[in-house]
Amino acid sequence: MDKKRIIIALSIGAVLIPIFCLVPCSWPIGLIGMLLFAGVGTWEFYGLLNAGGIKTSTKWGIASGLLFVAATWFNVLGQHPSHRGFSISNDALWCILLIVVISNFFRILTYPNLRKGLESCMGTILGIVYVPLLWSFVVRLFLIGDLSKPGWAAFYVILCMKMADSGGYFFGTRFGKHKLAPTISPKKSWEGLFGGIVFCVAVNLIWVIISSGNLNSTISLPLGHAIALGILFPIVGTLGDLVESMFKRAVDVKDSNTMVYGLGGILDMVDSILFAAPMLYIYIELFLK
Repeated sequence: MDKKRIIIALSIGAVLIPIFCLVPCSWPIGLIGMLLFAGVGTWEFYGLLNAGGIKTSTKWGIASGLLFVAATWFNVLGQHPSHRGFSISNDALWCILLIVVISNFFRILTYPNLRKGLESCMGTILGIVYVPLLWSFVVRLFLIGDLSKPGWAAFYVILCMKMADSGGYFFGTRFGKHKLAPTISPKKSWEGLFGGIVFCVAVNLIWVIISSGNLNSTISLPLGHAIALGILFPIVGTLGDLVESMFKRAVDVKDSNTMVYGLGGILDMVDSILFAAPMLYIYIELFLK
């Protein structure tokens, strides 16, 4: 077991957890953080594609993605009665998304070689969908509830996924024998998935006890739903990990970046969250409201 990797992960948690638990979600620092993660993650993803020979409009794609993430922030803020500042309507938000997509199609026309233009367009739009669009649901979760309170729902999904990752790593390194997806990710095992579920269910039970059965100030989290989410999070998160592993294996790259020892880049740290956050948002809309 890599002790240095564990120490670094705990150190990152020691910095991020107080921010999530103490800072009101409407403060601008939240928007800055969301844009930082989305921007770096998108840049890393385009780096993967470029390493595999798939050229992308990297600057245009990052700018487009950040525009949509920022628009999502101000759209969700505008839905709170207590918010009095700048906001964006639902119609305007989806118009911005259409402009982002259509502008990338139009950029094909600037390429002398239309085949390369088509490949670039496809790679650029894939990056926008994979990172900023999915990450925008973290923004939505972050701003659910009382704006004067921390972003508990976003903290909840991140906590669940990191605990599921920890359980998967612990069980996988100690007991992993049966490969989950040997072609895509040889290190992942069914035992690791089981460990992720055990850890995630446990953290959900603790959450229900500490929060008295609430996700945040406006959404309740009954015990049955907490257990269901404790099972769903590791499954969806593992699929998210496998999606990124598929991309990296396709272009023969080990990590999306090497900025953090043992954890890779930002994209390596949030790949499971990119799929877990939309899942939680859908679950809330269908079952918890």
